[in-house]
Amino acid sequence: MSTEPQATDWNAWSREAVEAMVAGNARWQSEFGLQGSPKYHWDLESATLTFEGTLGQVLATVCLVGTTSASEGSFVWSWANEAIPRQHGAALEVVHDFGRENQLALLTTPRIQGGRPEATECLCIAGRLQRAVGTFIDQQGDVTLYFTLLHLRMAPAQGEWLH
Repeated sequence: MSTEPQATDWNAWSREAVEAMVAGNARWQSEFGLQGSPKYHWDLESATLTFEGTLGQVLATVCLVGTTSASEGSFVWSWANEAIPRQHGAALEVVHDFGRENQLALLTTPRIQGGRPEATECLCIAGRLQRAVGTFIDQQGDVTLYFTLLHLRMAPAQGEWLH
């Protein structure tokens, strides 16, 4: 009997990450009444995403994993983008470390040629490694932003704040 560890099939591992995030997204959207296209607002400085759902306002703690630019045809990790607040790169350190430990260039290369498919794979891998609840993607003109949702909660109703 061989006791040598089996090599990880990184393609399968990546597919599992995507499947897990798709399932997670369906779960949080249903749980918080956020199916369809609810109104939302994200704030990079506070690393938050606020949704207006059928059950009320939902607050998410997020990590901006990276961005794509249609005109440049590339995905840039947040840790490699000086325009992104530092806390996002810090939240991605687990992903960067994992990439270095396993010699996975996809997770350690600052700018990756490609677009939405490559970015979505990076997003889902980050979500798996961060143990994220799910993911969120938003497009602003030429730039698409890829977020992991680290925590979700209902916002207190007006007057419910503790003093």
